[in-house]
Formats: sequence, C-alpha cells, structure tokens
Amino acid sequence: MRKKIISTITIVSCILLTGCSEVKEKELNKNLAESIDIDETDAKLVCTTNYDYTELNYTLGSKYVVFADDKGNVTKIVSEEIIESNDEKKLEEFESYLNKNHDVAVQYKGYTYDVKKEDNKVISDVTIDYSEFDMDKFIKDNGNEDLIKDLSIDSIEKKYVSLGATCNKK
Repeated sequence: MRKKIISTITIVSCILLTGCSEVKEKELNKNLAESIDIDETDAKLVCTTNYDYTELNYTLGSKYVVFADDKGNVTKIVSEEIIESNDEKKLEEFESYLNKNHDVAVQYKGYTYDVKKEDNKVISDVTIDYSEFDMDKFIKDNGNEDLIKDLSIDSIEKKYVSLGATCNKK
C-alpha cells in the first residue's frame, strides 16, 4: 500500500514538475496587422502599422481603413488595433487606457468603439463616421482646429505615414 502511495506521489510530482517546466511564454507576433480583417470594399486608403516593443514585452499592430467621397473628403474611418503581451498587468493597463480615451470621444456622436481583452491580447475596434461626428463641438473642446481641419485622403495619409504606417491608396 505504501509503495502505491509513493508511486502515485512520484508520478503526480513528475507530471506537475514536467507540466510546469514546459509552460513557456508565447512568442509575440511582430506582424499583428496582417491578422486584422476589416472590409475594405469601397475604401480609398488602407494603412497598417506593426510596432515591435518585445523588449518591453508587447507588440502592437493596427489597420486603418479610410472611406471618402468622390472629392477625396474622408467620410469614415474604421480601425482595429491589437496589443499583444505576455504580461497580464500590462494588458489590463492598455485596456483601461483605451476604454478611458475612447469613452471621452463618444460624446461627439458618430464615434463607436469596442475594447476587449482576449487571451494575451487587447483588441480595440473604432469607427468614426464623419457624417454624424460633431466636429464643431470637438474643435471647441479640444481647441486645435488644425489637427482636423483638412480631412482629405491626402492629409490623412500624411498623418498616418508620419506615425510609421504603410499606406496604400485604392
């Protein structure tokens, strides 16, 4: 009987120790933008970014799909950003930060967002519909008209490229 108990304890210990020693951090994806699927039908511009901050234990990828009228004036932007990390606390901080920042923008109408944490990722989906967006209130509250005065495809592309995005006009 004692031999069975010792054998059982030994087997359980081996399983636990082996299981624990095999737990490894997931390798972070450095090309997250490629995993983002946003409908690009009728889009005029698509921009993507991939940032490698593995030394800080996270990576970030984003995709911005920009729609415009026939004159090149931006009418809507649909975006998704993914932050991947093996650090649960860091993910919680990103999730909280994104929720707070997006929540402030909802007051301008035409701005919708969804932030969710899944596995080792925080995913932020945002849509800005400029036909509904209260631009006057936004300018009044934020005081910098130059940032959003020109909402043309060309100006949006320049802004995204200046932030490190790769853009393709359609």
